[in-house]
Amino acid sequence: MRGTSMADIGSYNEKLVLQLIRAAPDGVSQSQVVRTSGLSRQTVSLIARRLLLEGLIETAGQRISGPGKPTTLLRTVADSRWTIGLHVDPAHLTVVICDLQGNPVDSTTLGAPTEDAGADIARIAAEIERLCAHHGAVMIHDLPAPAAQSGDGGSVPQSPPRRVVLGIGVAAPAPMDVAAGELTTPPWLPGWHGAAVVADLEAATGLPVLLDKDTNAALTGEIWAGHLPAEETVLYLYLSHGVGSAVSADGRVHRGSSTQAGEIGHLPTGLADEICRCGRHGCLNLFTDARRMIERATAAGAKVGPHDISAAVDAIVAAAERGESAALQAVEQHLDAVVAALEILSSIHDPQRIIVGGPMLTALLPLATPRIREGTAARLVETGGTLHFSELGNAAGAIGAACLFLEEELSPGRRLGARARSGS
Repeated sequence: MRGTSMADIGSYNEKLVLQLIRAAPDGVSQSQVVRTSGLSRQTVSLIARRLLLEGLIETAGQRISGPGKPTTLLRTVADSRWTIGLHVDPAHLTVVICDLQGNPVDSTTLGAPTEDAGADIARIAAEIERLCAHHGAVMIHDLPAPAAQSGDGGSVPQSPPRRVVLGIGVAAPAPMDVAAGELTTPPWLPGWHGAAVVADLEAATGLPVLLDKDTNAALTGEIWAGHLPAEETVLYLYLSHGVGSAVSADGRVHRGSSTQAGEIGHLPTGLADEICRCGRHGCLNLFTDARRMIERATAAGAKVGPHDISAAVDAIVAAAERGESAALQAVEQHLDAVVAALEILSSIHDPQRIIVGGPMLTALLPLATPRIREGTAARLVETGGTLHFSELGNAAGAIGAACLFLEEELSPGRRLGARARSGS
């Protein structure tokens, strides 16, 4: 991405410089920023000075490379700005604070969403307030006014603010209307059908809110927190109560015209002649939905107590690890479908990097890792791609949601169109 030195789009240039510095956690020189951005040395110098005064970046020592003066390195001040991430998952509500680098500062897990979305929003808002108070964070709307002028006409010295919370990113299962900031009919969240998540959470917290699909959020979190190369095409497979996917190229997640890209529940796997409710045979959701795995295990004789879905999955995995055939067969069928989905999606998107993540992966990890590696090995050898298992854990959706807000606020020219601001 290249910049311009025209003054009327200084905000774009400022974001561009900040992003280039943020992408180098160990520090980057102004000369490197000039070369990468295409901006003039004077423009970069002025922007860097302004970012230093605002406390968004700091000097990070010097680098000596050949004759001449040492080069001063710049890096972002991670705790200068924070964002909140919320993941509305059928099993639980996760709230996380992330810093300017996309690294989690703190997180908490609340009970599963209920039939009363309004009550859920209230307890989410209370938890956000508690976390921010615990860490001494300040909401962006509570920042003090700029310092007054001193008697001699100069400005009164003032330390740059730290731990300023910019806003909230929300990740949730599709379908949703991102322009309206609403969930429509997410199948695992009946109490949230028609919930005006953006408006209600903005009203409860006073912060701007952005809404996106959980798979898009999770991949955004991988890109930001992992500093993935922008030139890579990345395929992300998200395993939860259901399975979804997301793809990025040139550092941008592909969302489609209505943010529904990556809905793969009815992807034909060819695994069995079982008829889906849609009328077709062998759809992916017949094998990867958590309830179907529980049903298969129970029908085959596995002893699964009257737990919630997450607890039932854990019980099946534990039985499978003990070698109990009914549970092991159900898990293997689930993983066979995951591998089939990766094969099909890899053929479509030709990714350089495949990432598998989500709470179901965490539960299945001891059994999933070798099976998925084995099932994708031939394809990866053929294409030269790589396979990775997410290291963000069960908080991947929430971390990604926080990174979504960072992306919206700090990426040059980026507007996701998924946020409704009060008064805008």
